[in-house]
Amino acid sequence: MHFAQGSRSLRQSALALRADAAGASDVGFRVALIIGVALYVAAASGSELLHAQATLLDGAPFSLACAACLCFYGHRLFPRAIRLVRGAEAGFMIVAIGLSLACLSYLSPMLDLPLRDLNFIAIDRRLGFDWLGAMLALDGHATALAILGAAYATFTAQLIGVVFAFVVAGRVRELDLFFVTFVSASLIAEAASLLAPTLGPIFVLAGDVHFAHLPTIGRATGLIVEVLRNGTLKTIDLKAVNGIISFPSMHATVAALVPYFLRWSRPLFLFAVGLDSVMLLSVVPCGNHYLIDLIGGLAVAAAAIVIGHRLRDAIDRAIAVAVSTRLATDATGLAP
Repeated sequence: MHFAQGSRSLRQSALALRADAAGASDVGFRVALIIGVALYVAAASGSELLHAQATLLDGAPFSLACAACLCFYGHRLFPRAIRLVRGAEAGFMIVAIGLSLACLSYLSPMLDLPLRDLNFIAIDRRLGFDWLGAMLALDGHATALAILGAAYATFTAQLIGVVFAFVVAGRVRELDLFFVTFVSASLIAEAASLLAPTLGPIFVLAGDVHFAHLPTIGRATGLIVEVLRNGTLKTIDLKAVNGIISFPSMHATVAALVPYFLRWSRPLFLFAVGLDSVMLLSVVPCGNHYLIDLIGGLAVAAAAIVIGHRLRDAIDRAIAVAVSTRLATDATGLAP
């Protein structure tokens, strides 16, 4: 009788531990949430220190609060709608993290660190690439530029699409890893942009050049960086969500990350490879990036993937040790 009760207690304990482990499996979300809070604090503090009016951040606290509530209590409050909960949680975190990162990208130029455009132009030329000559040649191909521009504009939609695909497929674990990896990539890119600010090739090399079809969005970006650096612009509003990071290219980073994280589905993977190959080609013609920016973006993706996996493995080991320890403790306590 005692043995039967002990076995039943052990089974119940094991079930409870499996539930705990399942709840802990979304730890990637919790890591992303912690980083999201840290990013918001950094953006808000930086805005105060640099006397910037960051209205962009007004919605971040609400989004973080909603994400935190769903992260810690969602599986208890809505046990039959876990996928919906994870999707909503991901949406709130994307908003909060995106707003904070956009604000930080505007604060970096306000520090007025030395520009690195001449260094990057020299690196491009050593690689055998002449940005202005290549763009003048490409300017005559209106259809090709329209296709490249359309692919370039899918940046945000692709991030949302990856989250949606994971939620629908119920692949919460991969969604955790994606969040940790993307946040890591964003942090690396923010740091690199801070240390190596640029105005962009179209602003520096083609200020007086007229292009018939080449996008000139890079000129607007360069102007924003310039007025941030000289202190003329002190308001950071929703326009900042478009981002102004030149080095490294986050478009190149996402072009590598999206196919990597969709490789579990052959149709989605092949579609992503096709789309992101075009988006990768669109990075330099947008006018905001040197060739080295593209290479830097790919390097950021590789580094973020390594960091994401190592962090995920470390968390898995910690969970396994905790579960094993608790099982051993419960078994010892039930021993006659």
